[in-house]
Amino acid sequence: MIIVELQGGLGNQMFQYAFGKSLAIKLDTPLYFDTSCFELENEKSDKMRPYQLDLFNLPIKFAKKNIINQFLNPSKFQRGLNKFRFLKKTYFKEYSFLFDPKVNTQSPSVYFEGYWQSEKYFATSDSIKQAFNFKKSLNYESERLKLEIFQKENSVSIHVRRGDYILSPQNIQLHGTCTIDYYKNAINLIREYVNKSFFYFFSDDPKWVEQNLVSDLTNYTIVKHNQGADSWQDMALMSKCKHHIIANSSFSWWGAWLNPSPNKIVIAPKNWFAKPDLNQQSETLIPENWIRI
Repeated sequence: MIIVELQGGLGNQMFQYAFGKSLAIKLDTPLYFDTSCFELENEKSDKMRPYQLDLFNLPIKFAKKNIINQFLNPSKFQRGLNKFRFLKKTYFKEYSFLFDPKVNTQSPSVYFEGYWQSEKYFATSDSIKQAFNFKKSLNYESERLKLEIFQKENSVSIHVRRGDYILSPQNIQLHGTCTIDYYKNAINLIREYVNKSFFYFFSDDPKWVEQNLVSDLTNYTIVKHNQGADSWQDMALMSKCKHHIIANSSFSWWGAWLNPSPNKIVIAPKNWFAKPDLNQQSETLIPENWIRI
């Protein structure tokens, strides 16, 4: 078996599922998930981040605590077994955001802790895009907007993430936010490639978008209606657009990636993190055919 720890928001959990599912297929072994991060009230747990993979029809199996402990807190007897490589339980932690090919050399049983934010972990698996079909129906306004997006000749999603990125000092230092110049340059670049582009802004701070990004535009809509438990619908709507300008966010990464069109244009920020040393690790986070500026 392999066990994958789930942590973070919806986009992070999708990366972790895609990583685990693809690896379990390669290793021909059962896949289980550890959701204790959402249950424990400690420094590692973020109570603002609930378990969200139940938005999809996924065959999720949850690891029991006594099994998890065999990896994270092994008994003296289990440590002895590990030493002699008999019924060994391996703990494998991600220490860099770069794609790590060593995961493919692991032999079950393994517990994986990390974010696994690279399509290189699952790009060859045909089942991943099919897995991420939202099982809930869109609300009335989202359904209306989806039909409108289909009718546009060249719809472009633009994701502006601020919210938790600017409210938390830790997130400001780690992630930062995409600049006004980034979005304006990305819009101009899209216009060079795409005629009759129509922009759909998705943001947790629509007022900021209105004040800073749309003064020179006439062909746009700011999507405001999906809040709280309906936030996932923004990702679903993004994926229906023909082209994408994403934020430094796994949420809009998936909104773009789930668009199956081979002709899509995706623009992503060159600086994914605020810290320069982490930016050096983001090289494999963005697919090679996306444009980074």
